[in-house]
Amino acid sequence: MGTRTERWSDEVTGEVAAPPDRLWGLIADVTRMGEWSPECRRCEWTDGATGPEIGARFLGHNRQGLARWSRVCEVTASDPGREFAFRTLFNGAESTRWRYRLEPTPTGTRVTESYEVVSMPRYVQLMHRLPGMHAKARRDAVTNMRSTLEHIRTAAEKG
Repeated sequence: MGTRTERWSDEVTGEVAAPPDRLWGLIADVTRMGEWSPECRRCEWTDGATGPEIGARFLGHNRQGLARWSRVCEVTASDPGREFAFRTLFNGAESTRWRYRLEPTPTGTRVTESYEVVSMPRYVQLMHRLPGMHAKARRDAVTNMRSTLEHIRTAAEKG
C-alpha cells in the first residue's frame, strides 16, 4: 500500500537539434520508452488505450539491479510539441509524477524531464532510511534521466 511521504523532486534539462513536435512524438510513444530509459524496460497501453490522450493508461515494466517492478501509469498532460506527463499508481494511489516539457530554441528544442515523488510503499520508505540510500536513489534517478534524454536526443537528431 502506498504511504504519503515527504515529497521530493528532481529535473534534468538538455538541448536537442530537432523540432519540438518530433521530440514530443518520440516521448509520448510510451511503447518506445524501453529504448530510451535505463530503468524502464518496456511499456504497453492498457484498458483499450492506443495513444497519449489524457486519462489513457499504460503499464510500465522496470528494472534496477536485481529489483523488478511494474506500475500502472496514467497520462495527465498531452500537449503535442509542448508537454507530456503521466503519474504512476501504486495500489490505486498516485505515487510519482513524471513530466517532459519542451521549449523551442533557435537551434531545436530544450527538453526538461522531471519527477516528483508523492507517496511510496512503506518498504521503500524503510529502505530510504538506510544511511545514504535516499541520496543514492536521487543520484541514480538524475543519472537515469540524463541517459534517457541522451537516447531521445540521439533518436530525434537522426530524424
